[in-house]
Amino acid sequence: MSEKTARWSGKSKGFPLGYRFFIFVIRNLGVRTAYVVLGSVVPWYVLTSWKSNRALNVYFARLRATIPGIKGLNYFSSYMAMGRNIIDKVAVQAGLEARYSWEKVNGEGVADMIGAHKGGLLLSAHVGNWEFASHFLKGHPGKVSIVLLTAEDERIKAVLENELEPASFNMIPLSKDMSHVFKMNNALLDGQTLCMHGDRNLPGSRVNKAEFLGAVAEFPAGPFALAAAHKVPVCIAFVIRTGPMKYSFFGSDQIPGGTSRDAIFKLFLEKFEGIVKKYPLEWFNYYDFWQHGNSSGDRQ
Repeated sequence: MSEKTARWSGKSKGFPLGYRFFIFVIRNLGVRTAYVVLGSVVPWYVLTSWKSNRALNVYFARLRATIPGIKGLNYFSSYMAMGRNIIDKVAVQAGLEARYSWEKVNGEGVADMIGAHKGGLLLSAHVGNWEFASHFLKGHPGKVSIVLLTAEDERIKAVLENELEPASFNMIPLSKDMSHVFKMNNALLDGQTLCMHGDRNLPGSRVNKAEFLGAVAEFPAGPFALAAAHKVPVCIAFVIRTGPMKYSFFGSDQIPGGTSRDAIFKLFLEKFEGIVKKYPLEWFNYYDFWQHGNSSGDRQ
């Protein structure tokens, strides 16, 4: 692996003090003021995040090759988009949810799957503010468990846990001893809906290879194999920042239980590539997604 290439580990940018500062600004001066402050911080990342910038060059090249005439692709715009999403996440967790507007686009399939209490898989990706799915899912008469990688810097994690409201859903952290596999299976057997990402691999995990934005990339095989093995329905959903302090939930129709893993994977790719092409700056991909085996190390 080249030392010049950023690799993914699930860790966010930033420092604990920076998170505390922005929490203070959001609570005392407001979200829009935090956006203004962000604009003065982002140039530092543009100048110092060389590995991320190289990965963005690859991503932007893929976009330009597949979306003729696309504009607005630059380091500053990408880091600003990511920063705004982080600020929004912190603001909502700090109790400012009512200041945002929320739109649900075709979310009936997701609601029906959760409400059926028969188990299901909700697939998403690291695009937009996927954590905000909880806003759209709460209140549904069904159990939801979120599968996630807990690789965040412990100091940042402590700041967020101490300052913000706790998560409202059951969390299943990915673990080295593979105990999460049993928890996931038990959750489906219990009739719960599992929320998982379909766009990031862990070291040593099985992968699916497929063309994405014009070149072959690797995707985790686990989520699609899990759904096929349990014969549960699948929905695909993304939560995207579609305007100032506005988020939209894009949900798919249900993919019936018993669908093959290859068919589920194909449908996920179609939805995922479609949302990335429509909202290219909402996919915060700061490592070379198309460099095979590139799934560990530092996420910028």
